[in-house]
Amino acid sequence: MAANYSRTAVLLFTLSARAETIRKASVTTRLGRRRQRRGQQLWDNLQQLAVAKIQAAGLPCLRSATLLAPPEQTLPFGRQLRLAATAALQQGYDRIIVIGNDCPSLHVADLRAAADTLAAGGLPLGFDQRGGVFLFGLDHRFLTADHADSFEQLPWQTAGLGAALHTLLQESFGRTRALATLRADWNEATDVRTGSWLAGAFAWLTGRIGTLLDWVIADVYFIVSSSLHFSSCSRSLRAPPALG
Repeated sequence: MAANYSRTAVLLFTLSARAETIRKASVTTRLGRRRQRRGQQLWDNLQQLAVAKIQAAGLPCLRSATLLAPPEQTLPFGRQLRLAATAALQQGYDRIIVIGNDCPSLHVADLRAAADTLAAGGLPLGFDQRGGVFLFGLDHRFLTADHADSFEQLPWQTAGLGAALHTLLQESFGRTRALATLRADWNEATDVRTGSWLAGAFAWLTGRIGTLLDWVIADVYFIVSSSLHFSSCSRSLRAPPALG
């Protein structure tokens, strides 16, 4: 790990597997046990992929599921994210990079670029292709109550999130820096079979994810992700945000 990364960690923010599997299902009938099990397996593998990339970047990984108490995991989305970010910064880290597990096109280089920006005193933002974000950075200044309150009230899971988050970070802290490349998270069925995420160093894991996706989509036209979702909500594949 580079010396200037020593006080930087990645917060992998996800909803619980059970809640996310149900929330992300766009179906006309209730999910059967087999479908729920496949959804759980898909969620687990997406978690593994995100963690593998964090480890390859040489950064420690903090999972929201271990930072939040069970009652906190039922709170509104923005509140959960605020509490998880606060808890991560209170673990002794000065800077955190926040991601979800629903952007398989995330590159290890994205994480390193974000860590470099934080080490230089800036706040990185990774925008997705629909107006949301797939990554952003925070530092210890976030612990100020006024800033955290405004953060919690952002339009999470909407197409306006990217612009709103950029404005908040820029006006509150200054020195925001957008990553050079837009990434695509999974908002539509076509997203899961496009892009380069299926190839490369993590193909051993993405191949397994692809197989699970084939089963799940064939069964129920169902898309997963866990997380954030920092990004925009798609009516075709996402249920109304149950948690925020």
